[in-house]
Amino acid sequence: MKNITILILLFCFACSKPASNVHKETSQSANKQDFAPFEWLVGVWERSMSGDDQINHFESWTLTKNGLRGTGTTILGEEVTNEDILIKYSNDSLLYVAHPAQNESPTSFLITEIKDSFFRCENEAHDFPKYIEYHRQGDTLTAFIGDAKQRTRFQFKLQNERDFR
Repeated sequence: MKNITILILLFCFACSKPASNVHKETSQSANKQDFAPFEWLVGVWERSMSGDDQINHFESWTLTKNGLRGTGTTILGEEVTNEDILIKYSNDSLLYVAHPAQNESPTSFLITEIKDSFFRCENEAHDFPKYIEYHRQGDTLTAFIGDAKQRTRFQFKLQNERDFR
């Protein structure tokens, strides 16, 4: 199992390179300092999938000159799916842009709240989720997605935060 985890971590790192299918528009004035409030997100995070050795989920985040780039990787048996994620400025708005592989185009969420090791983003026009939240406590990252009727929690453990800044 440890060898599989190492291979998956290497895969996540390889997947964190820039993806050509995600919006590339970024404000000229944005730089790494603009994204300092999100540095706590940088690294490789593994989702706890208790009771099922066939499902693995990882998120890897890197800090770039234009924002943060994330890759969500889900491995179900031999099937691997990816989601490209960006945190970036566009037209003076700070956005979380998610592009799951199964969707033709990305979905943007406006970041509405930033605190120490926490942020929330919203898109009321999106079917589901309407909001996404991330919160880090120590080596645990908790993400929530939801709308007015339901809220789903995802919990991750930090696997590696070196070499991602």
